[in-house]
Amino acid sequence: MQTVTSKNANILFFLLIIMLFSSVSMIAANTAFLVKNEIYHGVTVGDIHVGGLSIMQAQEKIATTFKERTAKTPVITAVYQNQKWTISAQDIDLSIQAKQLAQQAYDIGRTGNIIHRLKERYLAVNQGHKLPLTVQYNQEKIQSIFANIANSINQEPQNARIKLAKNFEIVPEIVGHKVDLAKTLALALDNLNTKITFTFTIPVDDFIPSVVASDLAEIDGVIASYITHFDPWDQNRMQNVILAARSVNGLLVKAGEVFSFNDVVGLRLPQFGYKKAPGYINGVLVPDWGGGVCQVSSTLYNAVLLADLSIEERTAHFHPPGYVPLGQDATVADNQLDFKFKNTLTQNIYITSEVSGSRLTINIWGKQIKKQPEIYIVSADKKILEPNTIIQQDQQLELGKEIVEDEGQRGVQVSTYRIKKVDGQIVKQELLGTDEFPPVDRIIRVGAKIPVQQPKPKNSTNL
Repeated sequence: MQTVTSKNANILFFLLIIMLFSSVSMIAANTAFLVKNEIYHGVTVGDIHVGGLSIMQAQEKIATTFKERTAKTPVITAVYQNQKWTISAQDIDLSIQAKQLAQQAYDIGRTGNIIHRLKERYLAVNQGHKLPLTVQYNQEKIQSIFANIANSINQEPQNARIKLAKNFEIVPEIVGHKVDLAKTLALALDNLNTKITFTFTIPVDDFIPSVVASDLAEIDGVIASYITHFDPWDQNRMQNVILAARSVNGLLVKAGEVFSFNDVVGLRLPQFGYKKAPGYINGVLVPDWGGGVCQVSSTLYNAVLLADLSIEERTAHFHPPGYVPLGQDATVADNQLDFKFKNTLTQNIYITSEVSGSRLTINIWGKQIKKQPEIYIVSADKKILEPNTIIQQDQQLELGKEIVEDEGQRGVQVSTYRIKKVDGQIVKQELLGTDEFPPVDRIIRVGAKIPVQQPKPKNSTNL
């Protein structure tokens, strides 16, 4: 019997023989490859097969194929839904370096060390080796073309809305579209490096508007409305009223949602179109940015009261304004005072506003119900607050003289109630608040200047 050692020696001997034959075979194969002045089989440039061709043949095939495909056929076909845009080679100055690509194809399996070359040859023959087309094009032209395509597709979302024509009508929403331009260009250029002609779908993002037709489905009419008037000759104040009214126009407040006037209208600053107009700051009437916006918040406040919604935050003015009854105003100030209400109904409501002539109208739309409660806003417990008279000594005014510096103004304290009636019977009485508008003191300046006595003249004697 053979020993274990002799068996191992035999196995080793056979392995050496196998390795020797393999090496000889590899060398022979390599020698065979080298003697051929052709591109190795399996090599393609883009989708153009150039295996088995010489450099000159490959160059001619690449150039001819490129010319044939781009002569009458669009290079790029971009598609979005049922729209289609075609781009020709001439549109983007498209060209190809056929000679350079043929050389690159020929170099496959002929560069690097022996192991690397053999590996490239083996993979090319058995699995294929694809070179990118590496075309040249005008970057500015292709970007401009796709920018124009994007502009034709892009669409701002539009909310569903209520249209008042002959009949009540709900206009459906418009879904917004925006082309992902960076992704579109990347897809187009990636394809250009692998195919001479191709079709691809433009990536577009869709944007659903905040108000859709289903949000308005249960709304069938106006459930509350309020009107105030202003001076149309005060152009700055009118501009501020128009801007603020426009912000609340076409606004949906869903059931259970809290509305914030400051959040919706935003800051009343000149960069947003607001002008300086009279407004109270620390109790003094002075020109201020956005003066007059409080008329919009107060008009909305009264419409909300009549719609029987819940008031979450409301502040009275320092002095009562003349455009709403006493105790029915709602002042606002950037980042300080807000007007908020909650939609306590079981259905959504929709707010519209209109400025016409000297009139501001705010409507609240909702679902009309049978036996709609009657809502009344009344003032009670009115109390007049008399001003104080302030006497100020004036050292520059002659003694005994009086000048009324400020006539002063009476103040008032008032309680406001919301009363709900059904079939003529009061079913609820709600105290909305007690407002106190302080009086303005009467100021009188009293002279305190003591007149200077003139010296008496001396008697004189003529000599």
